[in-house]
Amino acid sequence: ADYILLTKVYAHESVDICFMTALNRSTLSAFILLLSLLQLIQKTQSFHLPTSALVTRIKTQTSSKDMSLSSVTTTAISAASASSASPAPLKVAIIGAGAAGLVTARVLLRNGITPTIFEKDSEIGGVWSYHCNSKTRPMYRGLRTNLPRELMAYREFPWGGDGKSQSFVTHNDVKDYLTRYAKKFGVDGLIQYNSIVKQLNVLVNEESNANPSWPKIKLEWDTENPGGGEAQSSLDSFDAVCICNGHYAAASTPIISGMENFQGKTCHSMEYDDPSVFEGQTVLCVGGRASGADLAREISLHAKKVYLSDTTCPDLNDRHGEPLQQGNVSWVPRTTAVNADSTISFGPTCSEMPHVDTIIFCSGYDYQFPFINKESNLDLSAVTGERRIKPLFEQLWHAQYPSLAFVGLQHSVVPFPFFELQAEAIVSQIEAGSRDSGGWTLPPLEERLKAAKAQAESGGPKPPGRIQDTHFLGSFQWNECLKYAKFAGVYDENLANYIETNKRIYDHSGDQRKRLFPGGVDSYRYNSYVRDDENQTFQVQKCIQ
Repeated sequence: ADYILLTKVYAHESVDICFMTALNRSTLSAFILLLSLLQLIQKTQSFHLPTSALVTRIKTQTSSKDMSLSSVTTTAISAASASSASPAPLKVAIIGAGAAGLVTARVLLRNGITPTIFEKDSEIGGVWSYHCNSKTRPMYRGLRTNLPRELMAYREFPWGGDGKSQSFVTHNDVKDYLTRYAKKFGVDGLIQYNSIVKQLNVLVNEESNANPSWPKIKLEWDTENPGGGEAQSSLDSFDAVCICNGHYAAASTPIISGMENFQGKTCHSMEYDDPSVFEGQTVLCVGGRASGADLAREISLHAKKVYLSDTTCPDLNDRHGEPLQQGNVSWVPRTTAVNADSTISFGPTCSEMPHVDTIIFCSGYDYQFPFINKESNLDLSAVTGERRIKPLFEQLWHAQYPSLAFVGLQHSVVPFPFFELQAEAIVSQIEAGSRDSGGWTLPPLEERLKAAKAQAESGGPKPPGRIQDTHFLGSFQWNECLKYAKFAGVYDENLANYIETNKRIYDHSGDQRKRLFPGGVDSYRYNSYVRDDENQTFQVQKCIQ
């Protein structure tokens, strides 16, 4: 009980300590002996508490009361003061309080490091925070996940699994899950809301850098006043920075020949929210992945006709160029051109060239780091349209300066547990790297740069490869999970079972989805999953609720 009480005192040094003067000498002696013991623990267990500052304050206040201490107490104070050389607590910043930022903060806390989280919004959740009729956020009112919650959950915070309710949940359900996670693990109190990071600088030549390969990083940020008035500007330096700002902020639009001929309206899926605004229209959705298929399905309930243009559309030659159709949704090949009369061409295999009222580009997003620029003293490439960040070691650490890490760059993954393993890998290196204290398992600089160059030029894991697929994983994500687990030193039989169960649920739910007509009835979302990690399997039942 004393240990817990003192830990709370240490964590809040501003607590009024005048009560010490009311203690009798024997109690005070015992108290300072306990301080000494805790500082010994601190030294041997890498457990950092501001005990030396507390001892100094006790000495000052007790001297003012002319309290004589026993020789034992004096010895205890000397022993406690001798520990003042203990290293200062590490300072780590996290940019973003979405799913990646929250789990990174949790893993840091679990390892004795209290981070600062900068969040530009006034709430947690990142992409999962829905704002009605927003034109700048990708979340829309009717969204339901295309992965089951039993698969999406963080490893140490299970979700669902009752076998009775739907596993594919709404954005509100996900936001609630993240909120509960942050509260349970004490992450919510670490967030600085309405704080927009404006500038990041790597402090390469700072004398305070214990390890030249692990320089400190300076951040400048503005904290906006929700009530109005000028924003407050601040700056500080950190031993490490984890960038968790997601990749759904910069809409990507494909280049289509003849777009200047189009006489209707265009928008990106980021601007979509309410399907009823397309009442009676003919709509073209360009892009057939999750968002394109879901938007086509929703809009088809209101529109006169919907075309879903997708590169995976089967060859139409055997159908004499006639598109596949279900209800009022037609599945057509890639959009190749807008003709002079504003009709749409889907290539030589499709006979239809319709007039459409609206084109919605469901074509994904580019990476964006507005706080990294030519003044950042950092080589980082994030070219619009490439969807490739370089140079990165293991797509996680900046290859030259691993004190800067990126969580959640890869796409086509099961995000939350993937972020969790990435965070564990990053945190495993932070203390060893920033203090140059040994235990660092990342390879030397030359090897990191070589590996980063090879990965940036690989075109992703799937042959023949292309630049835009550099961060694609899909079915290749499981080996990445195992690799990050081994970097972090958390790999064991239980984790192997967990990852294999994730893989099997992912494969099953994906197969169920791919069997369906894109833009048609989403019957796979009525499945309810129950995990059985020990046996690397699961059960699934239909659930109409």
